[in-house]
Amino acid sequence: LAGRHFLFPKQSSTDYVVLTPAVPMRLNAFTLCMNLALNVLENRPINLFTYRTFNREALILSLTYNWKVGLYMRGETILFPYLDKCNTWNHICLTWESEHGRCELWVNGRRTGNKIYHKDSTVQPGGTVTLGQNYNSYSRDFDEEGSYIGKIKDLNMWNKVLSLRSLRSIFKGKVKQKGDIFDWSNLSYSIKGNVTLV
Repeated sequence: LAGRHFLFPKQSSTDYVVLTPAVPMRLNAFTLCMNLALNVLENRPINLFTYRTFNREALILSLTYNWKVGLYMRGETILFPYLDKCNTWNHICLTWESEHGRCELWVNGRRTGNKIYHKDSTVQPGGTVTLGQNYNSYSRDFDEEGSYIGKIKDLNMWNKVLSLRSLRSIFKGKVKQKGDIFDWSNLSYSIKGNVTLV
C-alpha cells in the first residue's frame, strides 16, 4: 500500500475498513501511528480506530469535539490537545505501556501530551479492528454521527513503545519501520461500503 491511502468520502454508517492483525492483540504496550487528512467541517466526535472484543470497546482512538484526540480504554477516556491542521495531512503516533501507565501523543513529530493511564492493564486478544466507525452503544449498529470523512494512510502498530528517535524518524520518513501488529506495506484489510483505496 506504499503511496496509497484509504478515502472515506462521506458521513455514513456503512463506510469503513476492517483490519486483521498479523499477531494476536494481547497488549501490555503499543505504538499506533498513522497519517490522516480530516475532511469534517462540523464540530462532532469522529472515530478513527476501534478495537472491540466480545461486543465491548477495548481500545478506541478518536477525535472529540474541537478535534481533541481521545483514547478510550476500559471505560475511561483521556484527551490530548487538538489537531491544529485539518484538511491536510497530520502524522499522529499514540504510545501506551502498562508497567507505569505512561501514555503519550505525538503529532507531526512533536510530543503534544503525556498522561498516566490504566497502569497494570492488558488489552485482550480476539477482537476486531475497524477504521472510520464505532458501534452505537444502544443500537449495536454503526453510528453515522461518529463516522470519519477524509483520508488515512501509513497505519502501523507495534506491541511495544517505540523510542523517541524512532518516532521522529518515522515522521520524517527516514525510517520505514514495519509494524508487527499492522504493517502498512503488507496490510490485511477488507473495505466496506464506499471507501476506496486511492
